[in-house]
Amino acid sequence: MNAVNRGEVVAALDAAMQRENQRARDAFEALQRSLEGEAKSTAGDKHETGRAMVQLEMEQAVARMSRLESMTRQWHALDPNLGRTSIRPGAVVLTAAGGFVIGVAWGAFSGPSEVVWRGISSDAPLALALMGKEAGSEVTFREKNWQILDVA
Repeated sequence: MNAVNRGEVVAALDAAMQRENQRARDAFEALQRSLEGEAKSTAGDKHETGRAMVQLEMEQAVARMSRLESMTRQWHALDPNLGRTSIRPGAVVLTAAGGFVIGVAWGAFSGPSEVVWRGISSDAPLALALMGKEAGSEVTFREKNWQILDVA
């Protein structure tokens, strides 16, 4: 595969974000139900410890939901459906070593074909090394050559 179907990659990342956001909401709602169950208990110290643990987990779940929502907003602010010809935030990049979406530190996600796709921050060292390059370019980063096959 030497050409990127930008629409498929963007749709795959959007779907991964939606799934993870839904999982985070579901986990938070489960914790809320658990806390309500703890409120009905009257087991003394054990009850208070249980409530405190659930509340701590809820705080962590809220922070996770906030991070996920922030990443999703950040990605959409880059106008992901707008194609690119050079690597810059919002670009979908296919290299000989895998595919990258520049602009959101999402990590690995399933995308089209057999390519391993990763969302990386625009500030990531690899992204900085690739910035401004076009298809057909080659970049040496950390003693490895990165052949850029396509940019979309």
